[in-house]
Amino acid sequence: MGRNRLNVLLSILIIIVSILLPIFAFAQEPQDILIKKFIPDDFPQINIYLNFREVSELGSQELTLDNFTVQENGSAVKDLSVNTIAQISEPIGVVLALDTSGSMIGEPIADAQSAAILFMDEMRKIDRFAVVGFADSVTVYSKFTSDRTRLKDSISQTVAWGETSLFDGLMVALDQFKDQEDMKHRYVIVLSDGMDTVSKLKVDDVIAKAKAENVTVYSIALLSYDFNPVDIGNISKSTEGELLVAARSSELKELYKSISRKMRNQYKISYVSLWPNTENIDVTLNVKSGELSSSASVTYKNPYYAPPPTKIVMSPQLPFYLALFNIWWMKMIVYAAFFISISLLLYIFALLMFPSKKILKQRTEIYGYKTPQRSLEDEIRHKKGRIGFVDRFVIFISKIAARRGFLDLFDRRLERAGMSIQSSEFVSLHVAAVIICAISLYILSRSILLTSVVTFLVVIGPFLILSFKTASRMRKFHDQLPDTLQLISGSLKTGYSFNQSLSTVVDETTPPISDEFKRVLSEIRMGLAEKDALDNMAARLNSEHFNWAVMSINIQREVGGNLAEVLEIISSTIRERDRAMRQIKALTAEGRLSAYILIGLPILFAGALTLLNREYISLLVTTRVGIVMLSLASLLMIIGIIWIIRIVRVEY
Repeated sequence: MGRNRLNVLLSILIIIVSILLPIFAFAQEPQDILIKKFIPDDFPQINIYLNFREVSELGSQELTLDNFTVQENGSAVKDLSVNTIAQISEPIGVVLALDTSGSMIGEPIADAQSAAILFMDEMRKIDRFAVVGFADSVTVYSKFTSDRTRLKDSISQTVAWGETSLFDGLMVALDQFKDQEDMKHRYVIVLSDGMDTVSKLKVDDVIAKAKAENVTVYSIALLSYDFNPVDIGNISKSTEGELLVAARSSELKELYKSISRKMRNQYKISYVSLWPNTENIDVTLNVKSGELSSSASVTYKNPYYAPPPTKIVMSPQLPFYLALFNIWWMKMIVYAAFFISISLLLYIFALLMFPSKKILKQRTEIYGYKTPQRSLEDEIRHKKGRIGFVDRFVIFISKIAARRGFLDLFDRRLERAGMSIQSSEFVSLHVAAVIICAISLYILSRSILLTSVVTFLVVIGPFLILSFKTASRMRKFHDQLPDTLQLISGSLKTGYSFNQSLSTVVDETTPPISDEFKRVLSEIRMGLAEKDALDNMAARLNSEHFNWAVMSINIQREVGGNLAEVLEIISSTIRERDRAMRQIKALTAEGRLSAYILIGLPILFAGALTLLNREYISLLVTTRVGIVMLSLASLLMIIGIIWIIRIVRVEY
C-alpha cells in the first residue's frame, strides 16, 4: 500500500512539474512584436516595419510616437518617425490566389468572389492587386493593377471546374512580383478548400520561391471533409504569414477583413543611426502602452564600416562550452546543480556543527540502555559547553517540530530507514535548505515562478529520499527473512537455545537483518524480556511477515510446542507467497507497462514539443482557452493515473 501511494505521489508530482516547466518557459516577458522587415540599405537611414502577434493585447491598441522607443548599442534614438502603412504612400502588392476547382462550385465560389472584392475595397487606392485562379491549370485573370473596376471584372470571370493545382497556382502567383522592383510590401492570399491533386511542384518549391521574392503568404482554408490544411499552413508559417480557417464560405468576408487590417496596421519606424562607423549595431525596439509593454532586438552589420587603420577590431566569440550557458534549459540544469551542491554543503556543515562523540549514553544505547532524556539545549551545552547561533536555530526549529509531534515521527522513520542522523538535525537541515535555496534562487533569477517550483522540489525531496531508503532497506529485510527463519529453526533443531540461535543470525547474516537482531539480542542481554525485545523490533520495522513470526514465537512461549517447526512453516509460507506474487506480477506486467506508457506519453510529448516547437505549444499557456484546456487535461490526467493504478494493483 505504501509503495502504491508513493507511486501515485510521484506520478502526480511529475504531472505538476511537466505543467509548471512549460509555464516557466513561457512565463518570461512575451515578445509580441514581429519585425517584418529591417532595412539598413540606405544607412545611416534605418527603416523598420513591424506588426504584432495575433493574441497580442498591445497590438490592439492605437499606438503613437510616444509609445515607441529605440536604442542603438544602449543609446536612445531621439528623432523617430512612426507611421502606420495606411499613413504613408508606399503601395502594398497583393496577389489573390483563388481555388477554382470543381469542389468550389456554387455558393463557395460566389462567397469567395464577394470576399475578394470586399478585401480590395478595404485596402487603399494606391495598393495594387493581381488575380490568379488554379484548377486543372493555372489562369492569370489580372496582372498587377490598382484599377478596381478591372479587378472586379477579373474576379467575376472565375469559374469553378476540374482538379486542384494548389502549388502550381502559388508559384504562378509568386511570379507576378518579378517586375515589381519598387513594391516593398508583398503578399499572397491563397484560398483553397482541398489538398493539391495535380501540381507538378512541391511545398518546398513554393517556400523557397516565396523567400526569394520576400513575399508573405496568408492562407485561408475553407474546411471540407477530406481537407487537411497542413501544407498551406507550413507555407504561411515559413513566410511569416498566418493560416486562417473557415468552417463555412459565409465566414470568408470576416477573414479577408482581418487580413486587410493586419496589412494596413503595420508600423514603419524611421530614424538616422547614431553609430556611422561601428561594425555591429544592436537595435532594441520597445513598445509600451499603459501597463502593456514588449520589446524586440535585432543586430546588423554596418554596410559602410571602415576599421581604423591603426587598430584591427576583433569581434569576440564565446567558446562553444560557454555559449551553451545562454540556452534556457542549460540554465535550468546549472540552477539545479547549484542547489544540489548547496544542500550537500548544508548537510556537511550540520555534521561538522554536531560532531558525534562516543559518550557513555551512545555506547550503551546499542545494548538497550536508555539514560534519562535531557532537553536538546542541555544536550548541546553538555557536548560543546556553549550554544552558538546555529545551535539556537536548531533548538528553535526542534521545539516547534516537537509540539506537532514531528520529532517522534521522524525518529521512527529515520530509524526504520537505517539513517544515523537525528530528527532535530534532519528537520533543521531541511528548513535551512528550503530558506537558503528560495532566497538564493530568487536573487539570481528574479522569477517567482521558478523559485516556487524549485522550492517545492526542495521541500519534498528529502521525504522522497527517506521513503526510497526505507523501501530499499525493507525490501532487503524481506528478502533475508525466510532464510533467517530457516537458520533459527535449524539452530533450534541442533540443540541451541533461542538466544544462541539469535546470536547465530547476527554472526551469519548481513545488514539490515543482522543489525536488527543484534539490537534484539543486546536488549535481551541487558535484561529485557524476549517477548518485549521482539515486539520492539516488530514495531520498528512494521513488517507484516515478521509480525507473523513474532506472533508465533510469543504464542509458542505461552502454550508450548515445537518452535523450530513453526518457524520452518512460516519460512515456507513466506516463500510460497513471494512466488505467487512474482507470478502475479509477471501476468500483470503488460497492464503495468501500458499504465506507464499511458502516464508517461503525454508528459514526454509535452516536453518534446516544448523543446522542438515552443511557439506552437505556447498557445496552451498564453491564451485563456489554452490554460482552461491545460487545466482540464491535467485534472483528467491525475484522475486517470489514480484509476489505472487501482486497476493494475493486485490486492492480497
